[in-house]
Amino acid sequence: MLDQTMLAWQPVQSDSDKVGRYQMREKIGEGAMARVFKAYDPEIDRTIAIKVLRPELSRVEDYRTRFLRESRGAGVLSHPNIVTVYDVGEDGEQPYIAMEFVDGHTLSDLLKKKEVLSTKTVVEIGIQLAKALDYAHKRGVIHRDVKPANIMQLNDSKTIKVADFGICRIEGGDATQATRVGDVLGTPNYMSPEQVSGQAVDARSDLFSAGVVLYQLLAGALPFEGDTLVSVALKIMKSDPVPLDKLRPDLPLSLRRIIDRTLRKQPDKRFQTGDELAQALIGVAKEIAEAGQRKEHGRLIPIRVRWALIMATIVSVTMVLASAFIHQRQDEAMMQQAMSYGGSLAKFMASRTSSYILAEEWTEVDVFIQDTISRQAFSHLQVIDHQGIVRGSNLPSQIGTRYVTQDGDVLTSHESGVKVQRYQLPNQREVLDFEAPVVFQSRTIGTVHLGIFLSPLTEVSRLTLLMLGALILVTTLAVAAGSYFLAQRLSEPLRVLRNSLKELALGRYDYRIGETRRDDFGELYEAFDAAAQSLQQRHDLDHPELKGDGAPPRNLETVIVTGDQSLQPQPHRNATSTV
Repeated sequence: MLDQTMLAWQPVQSDSDKVGRYQMREKIGEGAMARVFKAYDPEIDRTIAIKVLRPELSRVEDYRTRFLRESRGAGVLSHPNIVTVYDVGEDGEQPYIAMEFVDGHTLSDLLKKKEVLSTKTVVEIGIQLAKALDYAHKRGVIHRDVKPANIMQLNDSKTIKVADFGICRIEGGDATQATRVGDVLGTPNYMSPEQVSGQAVDARSDLFSAGVVLYQLLAGALPFEGDTLVSVALKIMKSDPVPLDKLRPDLPLSLRRIIDRTLRKQPDKRFQTGDELAQALIGVAKEIAEAGQRKEHGRLIPIRVRWALIMATIVSVTMVLASAFIHQRQDEAMMQQAMSYGGSLAKFMASRTSSYILAEEWTEVDVFIQDTISRQAFSHLQVIDHQGIVRGSNLPSQIGTRYVTQDGDVLTSHESGVKVQRYQLPNQREVLDFEAPVVFQSRTIGTVHLGIFLSPLTEVSRLTLLMLGALILVTTLAVAAGSYFLAQRLSEPLRVLRNSLKELALGRYDYRIGETRRDDFGELYEAFDAAAQSLQQRHDLDHPELKGDGAPPRNLETVIVTGDQSLQPQPHRNATSTV
């Protein structure tokens, strides 16, 4: 097991040190089992990397045999995303592997630097990793130690290369005897449940490890961690990792589902091949690219967003207009009630004080005023005689003074004989002043002024306005969310139809959607398949030489360039000539 962590380059004892025909230059890495040197192959003038077993292990026959046998098995791999093995041999008792020198860094180096990788970059890494593993798996090679330290990234490039197949297992051959079932090899945090329990592993174990790597690159933390190897192993076998949506809520749902599937405990519930994982990640890459194009060009607004905005606008405008009408009518109704209440109350008080004014019993007037004010919070209550002198008031300082008329808005009273004014007090509170005449035997002997605060009405109006606003907001958000999710459910069949039309535009008339739906989209799918069937039959009649040979028929672009009319609808010749 070789940790590919790049160390500071260290010179070997001498530039003339050799392993086989290779000239050793600098040590570039070291692990528990082997060391890696930068070396030079003079025969073909090429810089390479040499991996050699540590001296104490080279003298152990079992380690030496395993190292050579499994390295020769890994040497059959030739893939753009796998470090190429050039040569495997022994120099005395020193086994070595000559392999491709990668000018780059490991993903472990990036993680140690706390560098945050974009979702797009991680997906691209995942696609390459899945393709590399799929290539190896199809040739019977299981890596068994997939981890960031064994994944190199080329400098100034997004290309990765999987390294260190030194503990790989070769399926279906004698080489499997060197690594027996029950041998636990690999790095614990990245092992699959079956690997940590010592069971037989297959390609799906590597895909589990790949899922751990992708999780770590996205979340910045391992999905399974512990203080001891036993605790790590127990978490891998029994516990679920922290959901990615809690660590990275910005990640696409499709990507989170892919990672969740790779980390399933049961191998049968994971991706079964590297190609399956690669294709799933390619779908996420397309999704990210489409989202980026929409954001960059700003031309295409997703239908789910458009529907949400349109429905939210319609509902909010309708509710605002309705709420404004309701609020206005409520204010008018409350003002009418206040006017009716104040006018009738002022007339009642005028009738109650008429006898006191006639007899000039001002003490009785004062008692009546104080008793009335103590029962209800009026702004003022004043009794004025026929000479305009204040004979009773809730404000003692006004008694005996001439009444001063306040400046305000004159309102229409609902009670005959009652005058109403609306004005503001010095403390900014609004008041309705009701002036009712005190009449005795058809003769006016005084007046009563009753003031009612408007603040209770204002508070009720404000509270109503706030509740209407909250109702508008909640309803608008509910309608927008409902429209968004409804349109989102419709976007998938639209995407299927769009991709199908693209296939048809490329001349692939044998393409069929072949999906049954019990809705309008089902009818569209049937219509598309019928149209494709008709086009295919027509094309086969027009081009019998291409029928069944697998060659794609010419598309519309071919018709426009060559002027061939055979692929165009004949009955509509005017439309054809226009094209």
